[in-house]
Amino acid sequence: MRLSGFMLPSPIVSTGSILALWFTTDFAVSAQGFKAIYEVLPSHTCGNPGVIPKGIIHGSRYNIGDKIRYSCMMGYILEGHAVLTCIVSPGSGASWDFPAPFCRAEGACGGTLRGTTGTITSPHFPSEYENNADCTWSILAEPGDTIALIFADFQLEDRYDFLEISGTEAPSVWLTGMNLPSPVISSKNWLRLHFTSDSNHRRKGFSAQYQVKKAIELKSRGVKMLQSKDTNHKNTALSQGGMAADICPDPGIPENGKRIGTDFQVGASIQFSCDDSYVLHGSKSITCQRVTETLAAWSDHRPNCRTRTCGSNLRGPKGFITSPNYPVQYENNAHCVWVITAADPAKVIKLSFEEFDLERGYDTLTVGDGGKIGDTRRVLYV
Repeated sequence: MRLSGFMLPSPIVSTGSILALWFTTDFAVSAQGFKAIYEVLPSHTCGNPGVIPKGIIHGSRYNIGDKIRYSCMMGYILEGHAVLTCIVSPGSGASWDFPAPFCRAEGACGGTLRGTTGTITSPHFPSEYENNADCTWSILAEPGDTIALIFADFQLEDRYDFLEISGTEAPSVWLTGMNLPSPVISSKNWLRLHFTSDSNHRRKGFSAQYQVKKAIELKSRGVKMLQSKDTNHKNTALSQGGMAADICPDPGIPENGKRIGTDFQVGASIQFSCDDSYVLHGSKSITCQRVTETLAAWSDHRPNCRTRTCGSNLRGPKGFITSPNYPVQYENNAHCVWVITAADPAKVIKLSFEEFDLERGYDTLTVGDGGKIGDTRRVLYV
């Protein structure tokens, strides 16, 4: 899970006995940062999924087989699954079968979508969307199914208006600008789209069709957006698409790193490594995959090579983690890694946030399973 912005995240529970956190900031604006409490739990519990803004949680048992129910305060509508069940996750341990829902003000844009296919558009599409929009859509399918999201039109004010998509195997995908994105494929049975616009310019917006793929129809690790090669400005929102036919776009070479392989055709793989004193953040190997009959895309992001400037290895039944200088603003260009390990390998780790304030879209905290730093295949989703 990639966390950014100022909204307090829900608690996160690992699927194993190790939990890793990667905190990265850019070269510009900084914020107060975060404080998180961790504790070791028995592996048969999902942990408290947390109270949602303007919502009420009913139930106080979080073990496998237990259910909790959410409701909203007057004037708000529940979007998502009202009832969550703690189940045995496919990997190990326990997890909730759906993400926590949210409460939407009556009359606000967004909604919950079910069914095998449908369309999502920005407000007033194909006319311009309004300023200061804040819309959230949840697409829900049956357990075991996945969801493909295919864009027909995409025009947002570059670097100021964003569409964030969560529920993919990679951390959240941030889209902006005028380029038509590649198809996005979920790694679970849900996708959540969060659209925000600022107070200035407006554009046409976007239109996307979703299609539910049954477990036997689609076996894919998901489509990832390639990172921008331009490091001169804050273009961390991803909008580069795949290539047509049988070739993927050139993924580039990570700064302070090396790439092995020059074949970008479907089925080919390339490997990455870092120079001395640098740590690889991301997958060591990515593969060119066919997404549709006319589109190919890489299986993962191009990794980064970063120096480890802060963070630590943590053990013990409980403790806390804070961003550098907390509660004062963190510094720019920070790269921090924390690895929490439970003494008992049969237990899991719960992470709860007390404070959270990061520059949205540019400074991020990524939380994932396992001690292999930066392996996005083990990134958690809640």
